[in-house]
Amino acid sequence: MSIRDEPRRGSVSMDPIRVLHVDADSAWTAAVADCLERAAAPIETLSATSASDALERLEHADVDCLVSEYDLPDMDGLALFDAVRAAHDSLPFVLCPGAGSEAVASEAIGAGVTDYVPKSEGAATLRDRLVAAVDTIRARSRRKRQLRAVETAREGISLLDDEGRFVYVNQAYADLYGYEPSTLIGAHWERLYPDEDVATVREEIIPTVMAEGDWFGETTGLRADGTTFVEAHSLSTTDNGDLICTVRDVTDREERKRELERYETIIDALGDPVYTVDSEGRYAFVNDAYAAMTGYEKDEIVGRHISFLLDEPSVERGEDCVRSLLSDDTDARQRTYEITVETSDGERIRCEDNVSLLPLADGRYRGVAGVVRDITERKARERELERYETILEAIPDEVYSLDAAGVITDIIPPINDDVSTTGHRPEELVGEHVSVIMDQDDIDTAESEIEALLGNDDREHASFEMETVTKDGERHPNENHIAALPPDEDGCFRGTVGVLRNIADRKARERELKAQNERLDRFAGIVSHDLRNPLNVAQGHLERVRESGDCDDDDLEAIAWAHDRMAALIETLLTIARERDPDPDTEPVDLAALVTDCWRHVETDDAAVAIETDAVVRADRARLTQLLENLISNAVEHGSTDDARARRDADPDSAAITLTVGDLDEAAADGFFVADDGSGIPAAERDRIFESGYSSDGTGLGLAIVDRIADAHGWTVTATEGADGGARFELTGVDLVDRSRPGDEE
Repeated sequence: MSIRDEPRRGSVSMDPIRVLHVDADSAWTAAVADCLERAAAPIETLSATSASDALERLEHADVDCLVSEYDLPDMDGLALFDAVRAAHDSLPFVLCPGAGSEAVASEAIGAGVTDYVPKSEGAATLRDRLVAAVDTIRARSRRKRQLRAVETAREGISLLDDEGRFVYVNQAYADLYGYEPSTLIGAHWERLYPDEDVATVREEIIPTVMAEGDWFGETTGLRADGTTFVEAHSLSTTDNGDLICTVRDVTDREERKRELERYETIIDALGDPVYTVDSEGRYAFVNDAYAAMTGYEKDEIVGRHISFLLDEPSVERGEDCVRSLLSDDTDARQRTYEITVETSDGERIRCEDNVSLLPLADGRYRGVAGVVRDITERKARERELERYETILEAIPDEVYSLDAAGVITDIIPPINDDVSTTGHRPEELVGEHVSVIMDQDDIDTAESEIEALLGNDDREHASFEMETVTKDGERHPNENHIAALPPDEDGCFRGTVGVLRNIADRKARERELKAQNERLDRFAGIVSHDLRNPLNVAQGHLERVRESGDCDDDDLEAIAWAHDRMAALIETLLTIARERDPDPDTEPVDLAALVTDCWRHVETDDAAVAIETDAVVRADRARLTQLLENLISNAVEHGSTDDARARRDADPDSAAITLTVGDLDEAAADGFFVADDGSGIPAAERDRIFESGYSSDGTGLGLAIVDRIADAHGWTVTATEGADGGARFELTGVDLVDRSRPGDEE
């Protein structure tokens, strides 16, 4: 016969039942929830539409029972059952298929589901079955707790059948008599009593128990080795006539009494206040420290209700704590809660009360013992900490802390953000090494800064620039302000705290400033380069006028053109400088006419030009003029060869170099070329000639300007070898205008 602890048939626990209903059918889910609300037991229904949703809900919510459809969107009900059992082995699981079958039922029962209730049996049947399932599981849980309490009890506990034979003994009971529990099972109780006491037990004690239901007193126990001891002995009957026996060795009661006196002496000597309160909430004992804390004498406190010293909220919290300890739903023997003690002079002291139940007397509550600790200073520190935490949460930057190994221990996103600046939620980063968001080079820099901090007592913090790597793999520049945490009690390094400030905008401004300075440098170079040609023209004609003393109209016209050209160049270059790289202001331009005009106003010495194009291009006239002038000047300046100079010496009428402007072959691309018959450009240098500053002599800006102007138009300029061995520049991607279209301007 075993200990009986089954609930009464038909009884239902009144504790609220939380049910998770997994079904994609919202109408059925609503019908079941409505039916469950009308159950005798309070039931709260949670819902999920898929297995994955249900598993996620189980991670964050306490659930007493799970009801599931078989056909779910992402897996069937039995697969969900397997997943649930892996994490919650005792959670009741009721399979409720919409289209049940014997095969599904057989498989479900074989898998071990708690119950199988097809929807066709109705919501009411489902409600009754799941309530019964939860009640059964809870009853089993209570039995386990009670049995565990019996097994671990210090008192000896046994159960005897109606014939007086042991059907159960706990370890403490068997140890008390010097037997193994298995040896006593089936033995008669007479085995544990001296012969002279058996008759008293049989004729006096057992009849009293049967008549009155219980008995308590002292008897003599007989150990396996033949020795005896005095035992405090209690007997009570169960509903079916079995006997529950509890025994405790009280032979050394006097020793325990002396031990109690020693404990009382120790308690009085403790620095912490200690008290006991009886079952009616009255002080039964206080030590000297408790009396000193309150400002009262001991005898002024003992016998008074706890409300004498505690405010009403503290009394209520204490009563809740006792109820919790007495509840069948917990095995806890101790609780901690906060109280406010009102002293004799009216001071209110915030304390932490560590309370434990006094041993029960015949199963009845006898009171509690408590150790009280003044936490006024701790509360002040907590409030201070809360203020700091509030400040940290209000900082617009990200705050983090690392332990000594570089593992993230805390991270506070910028104010009003739920995720960190790297896209991770804080809980995803805590416990991870900082390398998940930082490259090794930045980690090395940080470690160097930390070493410098630890080695210099005058430095409290350091700053350095680094990049964080986001969850999506992006990189954000940050300024990291770090400080070392206070060392531990042994003086060892505990880690760091840091504030990350995103400096992407600042870096963008720095890049913009750098680009602006580069534009100004280019602007200065272009001004000095492109203004030189018209300035040379003006100076040459002015010098000729001075030498001849004759103010020729051609000279005046050339000087006037040079000044106009310089004014146009200055305005164009200023526009480029102010507007970075403005879009060209395009119009149809007659290429041959513009080449002729440029040739006339560039110092070409004795060079010649051949124009082999009648193309009209869509371009910014001023900037195309600038491009052509630079190509002409470049050819004249760098294209002359020794052979050409020898031919000119032999024939003064021959040209030192000939420049040709013509159309590209249609097979090549839309565009034009500018070529000369000079010395050409070595193949190894053709890719570099458009770089700013590249030149065999001079400023090295002319071809860089050509490249920029072409790029601004969307053209491509390429250097290659001309048909006569000289330099050839091809401009492709040029928008050619059809002369025959009406409305086109020349």
